Amino acid sequence: MQSDKTKYLSGNLNQMALSLSGGGVRAVGFHLGTMSMLDRLGLIRNFQIISSVSGGSMPGIGYSLAQHFDRPFQAFFDDFYDFLPDLNILEELLKRLTQDKAPSPSGRRDMITALANVYNEFYFEHYFGKYVKNKKLTFDALMNQPGKGHLKDMIFNATEFKTGTAFRFQVSKYRCLIGNGNIALCRKHASQIRIADIMAASSCIPVGMEPLFFPDDFHWPDDGKQRPTNDEIRAALAKNTNTHEPSFALMDGGVYDNQGITSTLLALNRHQEKITEQDTHECGFSSSSLGRGDPPGPEDWAKWMSGRISEDSNHKFVGVKPEDLDLLIVSDTPVRKASFFPRVLHSDTVKTIPENSKKKPVQKARSWIQSLKETALKRVTVGMLSKLTWLLTFALVLSAIFAFVEWFIFVDPTLVTSALLKWTLIIFHVGLPLLLIGVTLRGLFWYKGKKAELIAKLHHLIPHWERFPGKYINNLRLSDLVQMGILRIGPTAALTSSIYMDRIRGLGYSTAFSREDLQNKILANEIFALQDKRDSKDPFHALLGRENAWPPPPELLRIVDTAASMQTKLWIDQREGDPLNDLDYLVVCGQATICYNLMKYVWEELRYEDGSWIDPKMAGVFDQALTEWKKLMADPLSLLKDRKHQSRLPEMKSHASELEKLL
Repeated sequence: MQSDKTKYLSGNLNQMALSLSGGGVRAVGFHLGTMSMLDRLGLIRNFQIISSVSGGSMPGIGYSLAQHFDRPFQAFFDDFYDFLPDLNILEELLKRLTQDKAPSPSGRRDMITALANVYNEFYFEHYFGKYVKNKKLTFDALMNQPGKGHLKDMIFNATEFKTGTAFRFQVSKYRCLIGNGNIALCRKHASQIRIADIMAASSCIPVGMEPLFFPDDFHWPDDGKQRPTNDEIRAALAKNTNTHEPSFALMDGGVYDNQGITSTLLALNRHQEKITEQDTHECGFSSSSLGRGDPPGPEDWAKWMSGRISEDSNHKFVGVKPEDLDLLIVSDTPVRKASFFPRVLHSDTVKTIPENSKKKPVQKARSWIQSLKETALKRVTVGMLSKLTWLLTFALVLSAIFAFVEWFIFVDPTLVTSALLKWTLIIFHVGLPLLLIGVTLRGLFWYKGKKAELIAKLHHLIPHWERFPGKYINNLRLSDLVQMGILRIGPTAALTSSIYMDRIRGLGYSTAFSREDLQNKILANEIFALQDKRDSKDPFHALLGRENAWPPPPELLRIVDTAASMQTKLWIDQREGDPLNDLDYLVVCGQATICYNLMKYVWEELRYEDGSWIDPKMAGVFDQALTEWKKLMADPLSLLKDRKHQSRLPEMKSHASELEKLL
């Protein structure tokens, strides 16, 4: 019998959506493992929508291209093991930053423009270039036949810094914006965007990377001494945007929505409207953009999140019907930290020495000298450093005068017979001291001017001072200033990389979970899920216990712990003596996590209260997932080894054999 719990459920998994979060190489490996298990369960081709952010855009774009060009999943899986473990990405970035030709056609030399070229050379053109003309892989490869393959919507998310909202590079069988409701690109221009530049824009991590400027930093097919397409796009942007600026900055999609959930919900709205005619507007703002971007204000957001229709707005908010979506899987890779900010000891903390510890006289003397140095350095103030610098400058002036007198009065010119030697002595004897004096004086006068500006600002801010502000500035200790700087940098880094991202993550989930039409249709596949569930004693675990499939073995939990605690980075490491590299750990964690979560979801959500299945076919899906879970319980590496045995790469086959011998 149908209940409130099941009234929005079809009871099967025929219509699915997949969101792939950011997280650097941790996201790449975990999502690859998640997708490999979904392929093993025969569900991967049930996905109609894929939305990806940052690190998740590598497998997101890669899989979109693979299914578009009819490449088998195993080939897509092998590609990552072919290039990622041996890629020294830092060396490749430095190589491009130091070569004569700038990595960007705009002439900029920075990490993100170099990274775009690394993506292009080692992944996109290497594996997909053969499917397009001249190996030039552009967005046209996906736009040319929208809806080809099982994916009907492919969305790769960035954030634009002109209006502070998401910027979506997306393809759909239905009408969609490439951009957002403020800035949208015409299909002509969008089709010429290099795929690698889309990947770079989506993964342009704040602080770690620089902004990527559109269109100047993007590669266009007709780039050379002249850039006609780039100039054409700049002219269109200047004409059609309210600010009349011909470019804008793009950064990581995770700044706006690190799970890509909002983009998935917008795609579901398109499926409701079913407008198949594609946009033909000019590059830039267009009236056809209205109503199809993110809601413009808090009230509209509230209505949209609830799934209600707003009649008095340009935006149309629609609820999701049972036939539109069976399940949205959000593959998510946040890192848990014991503390967002490390404990910092005060500089005056006394370190106690055990009474029974005895030092030799020489060691005591060295310790006393070191302590004296540290104490002296802690007492150096801004004023003392300024006076010391002026004193050293005065000494340099005297040194230059003495050198000048020595050269022109006491040195016998007849002893210097070579003109080259003469000028060499003049440069090193007189010229360099004078140059050093000039640089030092320049710095001192710059400091004096900045200090005067600061004092004036303090006087203007607070007119009544008991003492002159400059006295306080002069008495500030350098060690305290350094510590204050460190204590400011730490919270700023924690705010941007952890606290802010966690808040954005929570808002993304609340957008979906707060809608009644999406309840029981969302599966949060979080990388740490098995860490949380290991001690649970609910009915589902009781069922697994009766099947000898709970709790997970220590080796599987060790793999999950290693993957879940892996830092956000761009490369793969392998610890000495460990047969597994980072990619292996992440893939196995992804396989196990989605197998467990999907099995639990099917058991708890796709059955009636009496235990019967809403759709009897789901019993087979559950049994197959349980079979795969039991294999992981017996040997956590079993499915990874199966993948490697099926690989086209000899080194993967060899590694699978080695793992069987070792483990």
